Amino acid sequence: ESIVKDKINKCNMLIVLVGKTMASATGVAKEITMAKDQDVPVFGVYVDGADSTSNLPAGLQRNRTISWDWEKIASAIDQMIGEGKNKK
Repeated sequence: ESIVKDKINKCNMLIVLVGKTMASATGVAKEITMAKDQDVPVFGVYVDGADSTSNLPAGLQRNRTISWDWEKIASAIDQMIGEGKNKK
């Protein structure tokens, strides 16, 4: 866990790929918590048939989880650059 925490700390954002069975992904929930504890912004992208009715891992907000669309992803990345530890 300390290795993962160190790697997340070096990131500007954490992008969570959200599949249909993410609610049971305890490791992902831990990574989201680590990111938030280190002021690393987080957003999710639905993959593999997941959508707004799919369960999310703990700590990931529904309003920060988007469908797989390159323009939406680019927009979310632009937003993350101004949040959390990326604020100037």
